[in-house]
Amino acid sequence: MRRRPATNKTARRGAGMAGTGTIGAILLVLLALAAGGALALFVARDPGYVLVAYDGATLETSLWFAALCAALLAGLVLLLSFVTRRLLGGRARIAGWLRGRRASGARMRAQRGTMLLAEGRWREAARDLLASVERPGLTTSPLANFFGAARAANALGNHEERDDILRRAGEAMPEAEFVTRLTRAELQQAAGQWRESVATLNGLRQRAPEHPLLLERLFAAHRALGDTEAALELAPNLPGDGALAEARNAAWGDRLARAAGSGGEVRDVWRAMPKSSRSTEAMLLAYADALLARGELGAAETALRRGIKRDWRRSWVLRYGTLPTDAGAPQVAKRLATAAGWLRDHPDDPALLLTLGRLARAAGKPDEAKEHLDASLDLDPAPATIVELGRLHAARGDHVAASGYFERALGAAEHLGGELSGDSGIGGGSGVSEGT
Repeated sequence: MRRRPATNKTARRGAGMAGTGTIGAILLVLLALAAGGALALFVARDPGYVLVAYDGATLETSLWFAALCAALLAGLVLLLSFVTRRLLGGRARIAGWLRGRRASGARMRAQRGTMLLAEGRWREAARDLLASVERPGLTTSPLANFFGAARAANALGNHEERDDILRRAGEAMPEAEFVTRLTRAELQQAAGQWRESVATLNGLRQRAPEHPLLLERLFAAHRALGDTEAALELAPNLPGDGALAEARNAAWGDRLARAAGSGGEVRDVWRAMPKSSRSTEAMLLAYADALLARGELGAAETALRRGIKRDWRRSWVLRYGTLPTDAGAPQVAKRLATAAGWLRDHPDDPALLLTLGRLARAAGKPDEAKEHLDASLDLDPAPATIVELGRLHAARGDHVAASGYFERALGAAEHLGGELSGDSGIGGGSGVSEGT
């Protein structure tokens, strides 16, 4: 059985729908004619009577004419209402379009200002960023634009303009007053206005005494002003790692040096220092130097010996070998015996062997000194070790050998890019700086 094409079915369906629409229209016309005829019969049968009287004036008409007038009036009111809504809606659309244009322009200026700020074109960046926040509500990040403009003004050295911009930012967003003042302190520090930043941060600290970033910047300001005591008062509340910890340890080191130079009690400073600072490599060396500056050789030796026992650090071992030897032969011999005891756990440490060679030479044991120095040199041909061998041969009167060692040390120092003096290069291999 052959199927008829689908297009024929579609054509018949369309024709049927057209016929249905035509019948519906005819029915509507017939209903309208019937309604009109019925209305005409009612009007012809009884036109009715309407009387309107007000303040001595009267108006008489038929009921049907009054109804027609009322319908026309209602239609006129509806028409006026429609026209009014269209006009008002058009104005709102125009206003919305204009606002969108202004918002788009503000966003473009903010974006351009941010790019100019990244390029270091401070004046143009400040102009565009400020233009983007002239009218409230046009940008999604007005605070960032204010801060960018303030940074640009700060870079130009316009500190009054910077403060005025930040004041406007605080007025535009009162809820951001804290971060606005924190940013002011940051920019003051960037401009070298450390005292002004301390005043700003101290005012904020009354509201947030434990705020970490606030304390960090206040600590940096006190350090920059040389007020070590004020900086160290903040130290317990600061993070214990990173660059801030290094700055905190540096502050304690300054305090140690100042105590040693002014006749203060170095031990009191050491005891007041946090354990995390005392355990750092540089801090124990600073403590030993401070004690030596006060003439307390025994205390310096004890501090280094206890530190090495607790935590093996090559820099501490090397410093132990360079302590002054004017305390007498018995003390030097005692140090030599102490260092020799460390060989059991560190037999192949070049730093320890160098220290033993130095102590043996100071104790008047040149053969033992040469044995230790040769062993250290075999493990690590560091310039400091070669220099010690040169000094040992010079003390023995073998100036030819001593000159050879000194020339070799000079060449090794030039190769390492360091200095001939000191213990640079002592470590696990040639050219490795001393350390843990």
